[in-house]
Amino acid sequence: MRGGDRWLVWLGFWLILAAWAGNVALAQEPILIGAVGPLSQPGAVQAGLDMRWAVETAVADVNAAGGVLGRPLQIIFYDTQNQPNVAASVAERLVSEDRVVAVVGEYHSGAALAQIPVYTRAGIPAVFSEVWSDAITGGDPNDPNLPPNPPTIFRIAPTSSYAGAFLSDWLLNGLKVQKVIQIYEATDFGLSQASALRSQLEPAGVELVQIQVELNQPDYSAILLRLAQQHGDADAVVFDVTGESSYVVEQNAFEVGLVGRGTVPVVNQVAQNADAFWRAVPDGAGSAFQFVGLAPAFYNDLTRSVAERYEAAFGEPPKVWVFEAYDSVRLVADAIERAGSTDPEAIVRALETTSFEGAQGTYSFPYGSHNPVPEGEPSWLWHQWPNPPIVILEYVRKGDGLAEAAVLWPEARQTHGVAYIEP
Repeated sequence: MRGGDRWLVWLGFWLILAAWAGNVALAQEPILIGAVGPLSQPGAVQAGLDMRWAVETAVADVNAAGGVLGRPLQIIFYDTQNQPNVAASVAERLVSEDRVVAVVGEYHSGAALAQIPVYTRAGIPAVFSEVWSDAITGGDPNDPNLPPNPPTIFRIAPTSSYAGAFLSDWLLNGLKVQKVIQIYEATDFGLSQASALRSQLEPAGVELVQIQVELNQPDYSAILLRLAQQHGDADAVVFDVTGESSYVVEQNAFEVGLVGRGTVPVVNQVAQNADAFWRAVPDGAGSAFQFVGLAPAFYNDLTRSVAERYEAAFGEPPKVWVFEAYDSVRLVADAIERAGSTDPEAIVRALETTSFEGAQGTYSFPYGSHNPVPEGEPSWLWHQWPNPPIVILEYVRKGDGLAEAAVLWPEARQTHGVAYIEP
């Protein structure tokens, strides 16, 4: 054999060996990540399905790039049903039976709060995606199972206080309200929203009428009609009701005349699913809602990639919880890679020093064991992404989607120069 031929044979051998070694690396024992969310009622089922797609897509992207520490990621996803007892049981199973090294996801605050004591005892990091209750990272002084500064709990969604302050700023300085009705669900999320809005509006002299409702009722017309008769002079009605129940209560409110004709409807953010909203709330022209996340004009390359794949799969634009769930996986993968270990304690330390460009922007957690929350600052800043993007949008005309929605707030980004447009 000539020297040149021998060299080619050896080159081919080493190329085959290198490819085999790469396949062996990804064939190694996978790194197990738990994922949680609502896949059945009374949870917000569509949101849970979206989140499951997102975490599976994130894992596929990570594995396509070589995995983490030369090993593939594997997701174990469980349905938490928006039932605290189910969520706690799921957390125990992830920790004790599946032995995951971290957990991501969740849509409902009550379900997340039920899981926190389990992850805290086990020392397992959790990056919660779309839960707003201040108590997630801030603790609850009335619950010994939810102390402040939970050592392994992180969150990238806005808190109720953060989102509420933004909403209140619009209500006070944009709409200049004098009287507001708030309809909130009887869950940890609803209670947190009610507390936040009360603390922000009442000191400003706004009359606030708060009504609690149960989820999954077939009709809310009776209570809404009574509100319309007793408080027809309200400037706005805020609906802090999630999932499919939000559509029912909002359409009922239009039907009985509680909103419209000078009373601004502020519907739940699930309205960003425009097709579902208009099917369920056909009278909803003029509905305003908070939109958490990036507007399409501000997408980065990763945001566009995730959005394009979601639209190809489902035929509609993704909601914010899609990006949040996707980014939660990427944050954990980044932390494991930087830690050089799947040890949960090492992952927590790495998460605390995060600086990662995800689909929603550059993530960091400024306050944690390395830098405690300063005295006088809200306790929920612990392990909290401090500045998730948020705007107030309005569907001015029936059939509007996110692309047609008017930006009402912040004032600097208004598309029509006003804080509200009468439909």
